[in-house]
Amino acid sequence: MRKPALWIAALAFTMSAMFLAAPQQIHPRFIATASAATLTAAQAELTAAKAELAARQAALDTLAQRYFDADHQLADTEERITVVQADVGRASADLATLQVRLNERLRGIYMDGDMGSLVVLDAIFGSDELMNVLNRLDMLSRVLSEDEDVFSQVESQVALLEGIKAELGEQQQAQKGLLSELDQANQDALQALEDTKDEYNALREKVRRLEAEEKKRREEEAARLAAESARQAAASQASNGSQTTTSSSSGGSPSGGSSSGGSSSGSSVGSAGWHFPVQGPNSFINDWGYARSGGRSHKGTDIMTARNTPLVAVVSGVVSRTSSGSGLGGITIWLNGDDGNSYYYAHLTSIASGISGGVRVSGGQTIGYAGNTGNARGGEPHLHFEIHPGGGSAINPYPTLIANR
Repeated sequence: MRKPALWIAALAFTMSAMFLAAPQQIHPRFIATASAATLTAAQAELTAAKAELAARQAALDTLAQRYFDADHQLADTEERITVVQADVGRASADLATLQVRLNERLRGIYMDGDMGSLVVLDAIFGSDELMNVLNRLDMLSRVLSEDEDVFSQVESQVALLEGIKAELGEQQQAQKGLLSELDQANQDALQALEDTKDEYNALREKVRRLEAEEKKRREEEAARLAAESARQAAASQASNGSQTTTSSSSGGSPSGGSSSGGSSSGSSVGSAGWHFPVQGPNSFINDWGYARSGGRSHKGTDIMTARNTPLVAVVSGVVSRTSSGSGLGGITIWLNGDDGNSYYYAHLTSIASGISGGVRVSGGQTIGYAGNTGNARGGEPHLHFEIHPGGGSAINPYPTLIANR
């Protein structure tokens, strides 16, 4: 009865000895499996979080599209109103000139009175010669034709003016509708931005945390694989060395060999990285080139966000200048980035404490807060953002903003 028990104990002892004697041959596979499973789960969680954030962002961007479409149409309508009003002025002036001519002609006929009538009668019947009567009738016809031409011109000009005024009325009515739509779109967008603020920020923070964890796991996995590869290489070299006898009495070590040619470049994120300028729920579209008042076109991207949302330096650099609220941009900041580009922030509600011309800032540092100062006063809070490569002319910032949101 004791033999089986002894046999089982011996077997257990032998297996334990095998595990203890060669842990390096089993343990790494367990680590690799667990690490892969952990990384897969983390990646799935990150993918889900990114999808949820993208869905929320898409909903906000739909509201921005609605707002900016109404704003764009309103700008076009107001520009057309300006043109039509100028047409009304010119048509009214032309009509006034024609009215002077018409009044002069009517005054002349009136001043002739009965004498004019007698002249007409005399022209027709005052001569016994038929040729003279015909000549005088032809003269009278030409006079009446000139009157008809004046009347016709006045009539045409009145019709033209009425048509222009009708268009002006239509455009002004459209303007009222667009103003109402713009106001409603503004309220809806701001409400959505405000309502989603806490969840949006929490979700973005979750994505950042998961991305950092994924990066750390990948680095740890890469280090583990490198260590395992080095261990296997060392074991192989030791095995080959123990099976090889040398004829050298000095027993010197093998020559040559060791090379540090392996790549250690790692991932590059640029000199200082690039940060999205609005740190909170935001909404924007590609509104580069949209019509603006005074015949201007939009030379940046308007990023809608809640009032007082923090705005950060997109890169490290030096604040070249700020303004306190005068001008179209209202409260503004110019940042000369270490990447060689200049960045313009406009319509801020305020500038962060300690930020002024000549101050150095780090990428991601808060430099101001979103508002609607300048010519945006009364409109939706937003950041007007521009990129000037090398400090030159502005380029469309939309692709950069989308890539780094």
